[in-house]
Amino acid sequence: MNKLLKLIFCMTIVSVVAACGDSSSSAKQVGVNSSHVIEGTVTDRDELIVSGKIVAKDKKGATIATAEPDQEAHYSIALPPGSAYPVTLEIAVDENTLLQAVVMDSALAMQDISTMSTLVVESARNLGGLTKQNMAQAAINAIRQNKKSSGKGTSTGFKGDPTKQYGGWH
Repeated sequence: MNKLLKLIFCMTIVSVVAACGDSSSSAKQVGVNSSHVIEGTVTDRDELIVSGKIVAKDKKGATIATAEPDQEAHYSIALPPGSAYPVTLEIAVDENTLLQAVVMDSALAMQDISTMSTLVVESARNLGGLTKQNMAQAAINAIRQNKKSSGKGTSTGFKGDPTKQYGGWH
């Protein structure tokens, strides 16, 4: 039994190493040339936003993609290869309300657009811009503000740890 486990372990290691290949493999090049798909939901406070146009803008402010939420407020937007990050996602709920979220790099696949994400984006801009450090600090500040204003210990609007995407320490 012990020999069988060792054999299985060795075969697993060999197959993982073989699958990795060298840095010039076509798999690495496909990642560079493929689009980056972001998915999430759109909410304004607790209300689902099921209509409107989500606009993705690169770091220079140029529109690079658009999408619309479905009837469950879910969206999926494909950012083109070579997009300049950070990418801002925006949707106008009405003439007075613009919801925003930021995607810092191509590692992120899920990003909700909500009043909380908008608060984080606005706070980061006030801290000096959409850098990972400012986004992490803004996320922490938004959670603190949410706890104070609601009296609850939640971080509604975030999926998981809000500081991971921004280079947080978690």
